[in-house]
Amino acid sequence: MNNKKRLFSYLKPFKSLLILSMVFALFFVISQLSQPFLLGKALDASRAKNVQDFYAFVFMALGLVLLGVIADYIFEVLVMNVSQKMIKKMRDDLYIKINNISIKDFDMKKHGDIVQLEIKDMENLASGIFAIFKTLLQGLLTIVITILMMMLVNWILAIGVILLSPLSMVMARIISRFSRKHYKKQSEIQAKIASISLETLNNLDVVQSLNYEKESLEKFKQANEELRREGRITQFSAGWVNPSTRLVNNTIYVIIGVVGIILLSYSGELAIVYAVMSIGRLSSFLNYTNQYSKPFNEVSSVVSEYENAKASLNRINAFLNLENDVDDGKEEIGSIEKIEFRNMSFSYDPNIKLIENLNLVIRKGHKVAIVGPTGAGKTTLINVLMRFYDPTSGDILINDKSYLSIKKESLRDKIGMVLQDTWIFSGTIFENIAYLKKDATLEEVKEAARKAHADSFIDVLKDSYQTRISSKSGLSEGQKQMLAISRVMLANPDLIILDEATSNIDTRSEKYINDAFDNMTKTKTSIVIAHRLSTIVSADNIIVMNNGQIVEVGKHEELMKKKGFYYSLYSSQYR
Repeated sequence: MNNKKRLFSYLKPFKSLLILSMVFALFFVISQLSQPFLLGKALDASRAKNVQDFYAFVFMALGLVLLGVIADYIFEVLVMNVSQKMIKKMRDDLYIKINNISIKDFDMKKHGDIVQLEIKDMENLASGIFAIFKTLLQGLLTIVITILMMMLVNWILAIGVILLSPLSMVMARIISRFSRKHYKKQSEIQAKIASISLETLNNLDVVQSLNYEKESLEKFKQANEELRREGRITQFSAGWVNPSTRLVNNTIYVIIGVVGIILLSYSGELAIVYAVMSIGRLSSFLNYTNQYSKPFNEVSSVVSEYENAKASLNRINAFLNLENDVDDGKEEIGSIEKIEFRNMSFSYDPNIKLIENLNLVIRKGHKVAIVGPTGAGKTTLINVLMRFYDPTSGDILINDKSYLSIKKESLRDKIGMVLQDTWIFSGTIFENIAYLKKDATLEEVKEAARKAHADSFIDVLKDSYQTRISSKSGLSEGQKQMLAISRVMLANPDLIILDEATSNIDTRSEKYINDAFDNMTKTKTSIVIAHRLSTIVSADNIIVMNNGQIVEVGKHEELMKKKGFYYSLYSSQYR
């Protein structure tokens, strides 16, 4: 969807409000443009010593001033209401899009760039829509009605103004075309700075521990200096639009004034209809000349908002145009009885092979461990199983059905994951544990925490399970991991995936948690990825991977007797 269609699709639900705002804009413009005509009449009445008509025209002008103020206020309220509602809907859709795009597309985006879309770009668009809509709508009405009024006062001068006015539009067009590319570049650099700041904030402890503050600051300064240079060019170019159009419009004003004076001097000798000029008519017409040029000046004054809004809309629309995560699955599954990798191949980059022709069967109730050196494809295997990525060839069967035919939601609902990198959101401990089971009772949450041995630190907190936490709240990595394990314990899924799930937990707690997992997985399937091979010696099956291939399969004792690749891995940890 292109930018125009996207924008109109968001404006369409507010069609009635826009029409109503146009009515009030029309009231405002008519009230504004009637005043010069009435004051011109009042001036002529004053020169003719017609006091009654003079006061009548003056009071009518004052009444229109009051009407115009009220109409303009209502118009601005309506336009602001439309722009804010539209931006809210667009921001909601953007957040929905973040959750709907594939992990592959998400991994290719800088998180700071996405934050820039949600906040800065949305604000740019909201400000631009309000400024442009107000300026364009009132401006167009002003131009049309001013032409009619000028024709009514003096058609010869009106034609002169109409013929000369395109000069200011040409001037504004030339300058805005130059500044447009700089506004786009400026928006990109702003996103870059947001990414740098977010990266530093999320990893401040690492930055300080590695004494990386100076390098981080230098990186930020370079981007900030780049933004300053680009912003200077942008503002300089945009700053020329208003003065240049005012120069043209003021020149037109002087030319029309001179021609009007000439017509006034020869008004008694000219017989052309409406060419006859009076002082009141000349005063009114010069006012209309200013009113006519005013929309062009106002458009040039909001060119920066327009270019900013356009650049932001380009970025927002490009993100919303990303393909949603493909889910062709139609079937629901009850429970996971069997998982089979059949000639499954996968690689992130077609030119770099990773997992090739993998054949593996995992049955219900089995504890399967996947081991191997870094880069062997262990976590990638889990990413494919979770359908974060789909196989490049081959298939994965769940209960003898292609998992591509199963709804992703149904598949993932049966799987619980605990990763080495824990995920804690801002909320209470209770909410964090009950995240996968919204109807969980306090007793159920406490039982899950007890199994994960998280109760040992939760019970000593002042507010216990109602303690508010966040990813940076001061909890240790081990405590966060215990909460993540508690979450899975409570959800009680069919398949449990543990990717170095106890890597941040002390040895004593690790033993208790592994015992709890063993009890929980007696009738369930579990897949464990481990680097500490001592934690998986009791596994029903150990899959040994290297360079994307399964090189050995068997129990711990069997593999040790073979004295192959697994033996060398295990022995290296005890040398």
